[in-house]
Amino acid sequence: MDSDLLDKFNNVERFHWWWEGRRRLVRALLDGHTPKSILDIGCGTGETLSFLHKLYPTAKLQGIDVLPEAVIYTKKRKHKAEIGDATKLKFKASSFDALLILDVIEHINNDVQVLKEAKRVLTKDGVIIVTAPAMALIWSNHDKNQGHYRRYSRDGFETIAKKAGLTVEYISYFNFFLSPPIIFIRLLSRLPFFSFLSEYNSGFNYNIANKSGVNNVLRKVFNFEIDLAKHISFPWGISIGAKLTKD
Repeated sequence: MDSDLLDKFNNVERFHWWWEGRRRLVRALLDGHTPKSILDIGCGTGETLSFLHKLYPTAKLQGIDVLPEAVIYTKKRKHKAEIGDATKLKFKASSFDALLILDVIEHINNDVQVLKEAKRVLTKDGVIIVTAPAMALIWSNHDKNQGHYRRYSRDGFETIAKKAGLTVEYISYFNFFLSPPIIFIRLLSRLPFFSFLSEYNSGFNYNIANKSGVNNVLRKVFNFEIDLAKHISFPWGISIGAKLTKD
């Protein structure tokens, strides 16, 4: 991810329908837990840490990211952050009650090692929350330009979790209801004339947050889906979410 894209995230992440829905999913997956310490791997702008601070005001929050710009953004939000490698965490074993790996693992070649390191620094009864892109069918230049190595299937993600010695407590696809137009656009972008549709930093993706009417409709649809995901597992979706614990 380049700094320009991170800047776009910083401008819209607080109220963009997609990020709001993802935070809603994180809250649902953390329900029943009261972590005293949380590590956000790939903390980006630090907005997720701000959200976590509202949920758990007394918890110790820590962010890491490979981008210096991300660390700067996060520190501006008054959170602890440092440059770090998800495959070689600098923290001691059993340091955190909860770890978030939100749309990060697809950027790292050795995804199993990421989960192994997360397991190492996780406390005995802690939880790991992971979200990642799904559906290899829609792999496109959008993924390549963002530095993705893969999109996940449910079976594929369960396989790497098992290799890392983690138990999958919950897993489901999400972004199900809004998937048809996204799938159509991604497939259409494979045609040379429509290749512009796969531009990963297209203003359309982020400026929609400033269109309050459209953003509100998308927010309601996505939030309804996230609430429904507590009770059912969707058969497909643009993303996948999981809650992992130690064996």
